[in-house]
Amino acid sequence: MTTASSYLRFWKCLMVMPIGTALLTRPLLAGGPPSNLKLTVQVYNSASVAPGTLIAAEDEGARIFREMGIAVRWLNCPLTISEAAANPICIAPVPPSRIAVRITSEMPANLAESSLGVAFTETGIYVTIYYPRVEEYAKEGIANHSQILGHAIAHEMGHMLLGPVPHSRFGIMRGAWTAEDLRNIAMGAFLFKPYQSVLIRQAAMRRMQGEKASAPALPLVGQY
Repeated sequence: MTTASSYLRFWKCLMVMPIGTALLTRPLLAGGPPSNLKLTVQVYNSASVAPGTLIAAEDEGARIFREMGIAVRWLNCPLTISEAAANPICIAPVPPSRIAVRITSEMPANLAESSLGVAFTETGIYVTIYYPRVEEYAKEGIANHSQILGHAIAHEMGHMLLGPVPHSRFGIMRGAWTAEDLRNIAMGAFLFKPYQSVLIRQAAMRRMQGEKASAPALPLVGQY
């Protein structure tokens, strides 16, 4: 849940890690207020999170953004060299119109106890989620792995879209999550505050305009 710049080196070696499956695109799910705002998120599952858990987490994150009128499209990228070579989207530099999320089982030694992830806001693109922390929160028995993971991803995406702003006292942008927060996660009631939603919508619009100006259409390679 913190922002930092010291772990960007992990992103530089993603394409040589021997874990992954073929590029899979997730469909935009219905529900929430209608909108033409969309975000594309590339996901690198370095922690080998179970496919069902990852799918449910992405659906959870998409639901949170639909509440703000933003549709999220997930690109689940491979990490093996052979599969990545067949999916140039995942090995090409990530354009500034997208967000890239890496889920890892490795944690830095100085990671704050309450932190589930880090958003490299200076890049405008890269997010890392520390899956062992997701597992620690899940042990409380209040919210499950996919719910916690989905909210952690949404939280770090919030940092990326809101910019280098402090954590809020309430809602999904809180810096440390309590048992009450986990109960709200389980009930689907842990969301962005209205003023944050306005700023995030504005940021999503800017990214969409940038993508339309510079990026080709994304191929539909497959879907879960």
